[in-house]
Amino acid sequence: MARLPRIAFVTIGQSPRPDIVPHLVRQLDTPIIAEEFGALDDYDEGGDIDHELLTPSPNQITFHTRFRSGQYRIVSADIVEKKIADLCDKLDTENFDFIVVISTGLRKEIRTKTPLLNAQKVVEAWVQSLSMVGCRVGIIYSVDLQGNDNIFTHGSAIRQSVSYTLPGPSGDIDEISRNLKNCDFIVMYSMAYSAETARKVSAQTGKPVVTARRILASTLRMQLNSMTDTRPSRQKELAIRMAQAYPELTQRELEVAENVVGGLSNKEIARRLDISHRTVEIHRGRVMKKIGVSTVSGLIRQVLML
Repeated sequence: MARLPRIAFVTIGQSPRPDIVPHLVRQLDTPIIAEEFGALDDYDEGGDIDHELLTPSPNQITFHTRFRSGQYRIVSADIVEKKIADLCDKLDTENFDFIVVISTGLRKEIRTKTPLLNAQKVVEAWVQSLSMVGCRVGIIYSVDLQGNDNIFTHGSAIRQSVSYTLPGPSGDIDEISRNLKNCDFIVMYSMAYSAETARKVSAQTGKPVVTARRILASTLRMQLNSMTDTRPSRQKELAIRMAQAYPELTQRELEVAENVVGGLSNKEIARRLDISHRTVEIHRGRVMKKIGVSTVSGLIRQVLML
């Protein structure tokens, strides 16, 4: 029997995280061995806890993180980031298949020999990809967790097409929704946001909404599926979603659309599908007409929103 992948899930607070990790694991295509670790696992919340950790200065960046008791506390980002780096160094020697950092907002680079998925890097790359195809992305994040523009490293061109919305400590969904109605797509940037909250925001804005934990789970799933050739191959999820959403598309039109979204030029698609460049243009035009868009960026945006 093949060995199950062994994955270390790392939080900036205390483990376990029953509010996040089980949700991530359920979205994977394969069984795994999940082990949880927290940067603050050694702290006694009710006892001798570091005063400097819990009382950051007014100008310090802070995180809003969960302790083992279920209580959320404001903690110093500088101290937590050092502890996260030290913890990942330790886990790097323990033969895990992946280390997954389940927190957005971390600014400092984490380097390991073990394959590492850093939620901040994963979600940031996802937002950039949406912005680059013309989406205006609304981002909802916790003020306490990520209340500083330096958290985001998008270039200036990306910043111009992305709307950052701060919900405030109360998390007023009504106010958020009013501010985001002009966006094409909404990303809930904190790992603490659940699918239920995302559905509420989507219902009020009429826009597609995705959570950071779903983005992270999808990335981990792809990594796990590529680990070994012995796992059963699956039809691409994008093709399945497109066929369900647009049943009027032919098989060839679906193939062309999938390659367009994959970034291939008409000539590259023609070579891959063994058809002429002109035939690719015809199929692409039919796809755009059936989906109801007039530009390639509109086609890519519409498909990504699935």
